[in-house]
Amino acid sequence: MSARVSIAFLLLCWAAACGCGSNELEGPPELRLGRDECGECGMLVGEDRFSSALLVDRQGLREHIVYDDIGCMLDAEVEHQSEWKVIERYVHDRATRAWVPAGRASFLFADSASLQTPMGSGIAAYSDKAAAERDRERHGGRVLGLDELAEARKAWKKARLSPPAPEAGR
Repeated sequence: MSARVSIAFLLLCWAAACGCGSNELEGPPELRLGRDECGECGMLVGEDRFSSALLVDRQGLREHIVYDDIGCMLDAEVEHQSEWKVIERYVHDRATRAWVPAGRASFLFADSASLQTPMGSGIAAYSDKAAAERDRERHGGRVLGLDELAEARKAWKKARLSPPAPEAGR
């Protein structure tokens, strides 16, 4: 009879472990440099200074999606907005390399030749706006909040992907 009790107890523990916590995922992910793939471009995340992550709800299950470049995260969110609900966005502070909720960060959006990032977005995040302003003096660009950055990225991408205007007189 004790074997049945032990089996029942193990099954109960297993069911509790499987059922509990799957929707309770919160906070930033544990980034595994050189092992995690970017959810947008598929490259390995090899550097944390420009990496980012989304915590999403996809069909009732929460999961983290990591990105090697903040631009990849912004692009993925636009492309997959009908597939998942974003719970939170996280970015790494360029200076401290700590995770920061993206809504509380300041972003430097600069020319990619001046501010080199893994996928050439020219976007860096800062928990301290003064640090972003100091880097702006060195790299140029604009210091933006998350909403402004998302709109600027969309405009940048549209301009980059649009065909050039026809020359006058043709």
